[in-house]
Amino acid sequence: MNTRFRLARPLASALAPALVVAIASGLTACTQPPTPEKVEPPRPVRSLVVAPSDVGSTLTLPGELRPRIETRYGFRVAGKLASRSVSVGDRVRPGAELARLDPADVMPAIQSGEAQALAVRTELEFARAELARQQSLRDRNFISTAQLERQQAAVDGAAARLEAAQAQLRQARNALDFQVLKSDVAGVVVAVEAEAGQVVAAGQPVLRIAQLGEIEVVVNIPESDLAAARNAIGWEVTLPALGNRTLPARLRELSPLADSGSRTYAARLALRGEPVGKQDGKSGADLADVALGMSAIVRAERSGASAFLLPVSALFSKDDDPRVWVVDPSSLTVQPVAVKTAGLTDEGVRIVAGLNPGDRVVTAGANMLVAGQKVRLLDGGATR
Repeated sequence: MNTRFRLARPLASALAPALVVAIASGLTACTQPPTPEKVEPPRPVRSLVVAPSDVGSTLTLPGELRPRIETRYGFRVAGKLASRSVSVGDRVRPGAELARLDPADVMPAIQSGEAQALAVRTELEFARAELARQQSLRDRNFISTAQLERQQAAVDGAAARLEAAQAQLRQARNALDFQVLKSDVAGVVVAVEAEAGQVVAAGQPVLRIAQLGEIEVVVNIPESDLAAARNAIGWEVTLPALGNRTLPARLRELSPLADSGSRTYAARLALRGEPVGKQDGKSGADLADVALGMSAIVRAERSGASAFLLPVSALFSKDDDPRVWVVDPSSLTVQPVAVKTAGLTDEGVRIVAGLNPGDRVVTAGANMLVAGQKVRLLDGGATR
């Protein structure tokens, strides 16, 4: 018992200094001050104070030059196409021959009509001669009145048959005239839809001719821009092939029914012929250089309405909704605000809902901010 006590006492003496050091270290750690949190300095941003203004926006769409009137020419009768006198791009005058059918199918009908008319005419002449002879006999009371009336009926019947035969002959000759296809107006051939040797039906298109005169621009308007197109205050057409010449236009026709494939509405714009400005160095130029099928850029100026105009850099997206950062003037912190846009202009984007006059909006650095973050204005904040 005494031996164990004597062995434990030196061990306690050896551990005592280590225990004192550990306790002192713990007390020192408890008395150290906590590490201060890192405070982010205010982020520098550019901003402006918004004010409503009457600004318009531009609707830009691709288009194509087309004639206002394009006629499909076809024969009135069926037959085999014997020859074609014009090709694509040829200019034609009124009365010019376009194509001709093979008359082999029509000539027998004409010959038959002529023979039938000749036979009925001979029958009529004989009936008239017989009527004259019977009239002489009736004057001398050699025949009855009934017999004379029967002969008169025979003459009338022969005359009617001759008239019918002549009508059939005229119809056959008209069919021969219809073997030649002629132009009714001055124009240019834009398409050939049948070739020589082909058998065509009556009314089947053979040629397409665009009338020379008013040229229009065909443009397809998306569903979302239909209201803007109807309420546009002005239209302009730019022709890249003519040195970006810009011509004024007017909306002449807007389809009430959307295309089933593209879901767009076809519109036609009539060119007025006077250039806007002098982009090509010409003044008062007409449409002489304009060719059918040229591509065009159509711009519709939408009516101006009260809106806020902001740079595109002021917008950021969250949940597919456009938003902007609005600066609190008292705390210089930012908060996201959902806005509604109404198209782009050359100067920026139009905001029609979500902002109030006098709001300060961040215009640069919008994607680097978080809600409640302090900012430092790099400028005094312009007003727009």
